[in-house]
Amino acid sequence: MEVGTRVTAGIGHTTTAMAWGMALLLLAATLAWHVPMMLWDHLDLVPIYEAWQRGAFLSSEAMSVHDGSHLHFPAYVLLLGTTWLSDGQPLLDCLLAWTLLAAYAWLILKAIQRALPLRPPRWLLPALVGFTLHPGHLANTQWGWQVAVFLCLAGSAAVVSLLSRSLTGWRENVIALLAMLVATMSFSTGLAIVPVALALILLRPAMPLSHRLLLAAPWTLFAIAIAMRASSDAQVTMPAPADFVVYVLNYIGGSVARFANGLAPWLATFAILTGCACAHASRADPKVRFWLGCMVFALGAAALTALGRVTAFGPEHAFVSRYVSFSSMFWIGWLGIVALALQTFPLRVRRLLQGFVVLVLLLAAFNALHMVKKAREVAKRSAQTAATIRSQYPAVDDAILREIYFGRSEQAKARLDVLHSQRFAPFDER
Repeated sequence: MEVGTRVTAGIGHTTTAMAWGMALLLLAATLAWHVPMMLWDHLDLVPIYEAWQRGAFLSSEAMSVHDGSHLHFPAYVLLLGTTWLSDGQPLLDCLLAWTLLAAYAWLILKAIQRALPLRPPRWLLPALVGFTLHPGHLANTQWGWQVAVFLCLAGSAAVVSLLSRSLTGWRENVIALLAMLVATMSFSTGLAIVPVALALILLRPAMPLSHRLLLAAPWTLFAIAIAMRASSDAQVTMPAPADFVVYVLNYIGGSVARFANGLAPWLATFAILTGCACAHASRADPKVRFWLGCMVFALGAAALTALGRVTAFGPEHAFVSRYVSFSSMFWIGWLGIVALALQTFPLRVRRLLQGFVVLVLLLAAFNALHMVKKAREVAKRSAQTAATIRSQYPAVDDAILREIYFGRSEQAKARLDVLHSQRFAPFDER
């Protein structure tokens, strides 16, 4: 009750109501448009589930790197539980993903109330809520497999929130380290939080240097271990610099202009430049740490994704709808930094910044409608796929098998056989 009172006092009743409203709309859309069976990467849970039933979970692929990129161990543990409880109905996975999204939003909004300017512009709080509960999250809440994304987001948000506080001690540092482990073991994009954490610890001139170094020591050791692991991986290849930069800009711009691919990188470029200028103008204000942490984490997420994807798929791949869950954190940080620094600039610069904010918010609103439409289309296609599989089984068309599991029809058929034997969706009685 005390926490709820503080949040309401910090961000206002209207903004709190807006946050609840957006969260419930996301829940309703998730219920209406969830993917109705295990499809695509979600089928990788099938052999892990079988191994778990045999008592061989730890010797399964649960601790292996999925798709050459991600560990998903905490997500696998949760998905095994929801799959068992629901008898293979992915809706429970989606509800869990929404719950983790709500936890992420709570963490972000709680941190926002500590980092607000003394006189925030009227547009700030509604805009921050809008990006925190961005309709682009639907791409992940509607697909039960993406529980890992929200574990990563919640863990990363906890790190930024804890380490951007005015007073940070061993308690906050240990909790942040545990949150980081959950984030990185759920989704490798969470590795972007490690340099952010180091910066939030080290760039605190009011704290004695010896204390900063002690707090930073475990983060530094983890960063060294990851760097050594990456350097020994023969599969890591450096992409072309131009493609890498464009991918990062597309990734960030996708939160506001997924519908206009040519415009997105220019918006991201201008936002990065103005964000840096505003951060410099507000450098003496300790509140800037939270906003910068959000911005830099999203940029790090974009860079890590570019390293793993741009060579194989090109810069346009950055517009994958599911990435909006990460890139929206950049715009949360950017809006806060602009608001924090606004009054330090001359009138002409303030007008320019506020005009760009209005443009971003208008585009983001249109983009939200675009992404809702995309989510509805995914739901329709996946429902048709599930119905086709149910009607054709056991003689499922090879084209369908290739479609649902990355061209590997034999493996897809074997996993459908397991779903059928377990009476999991789409072969359940309902």
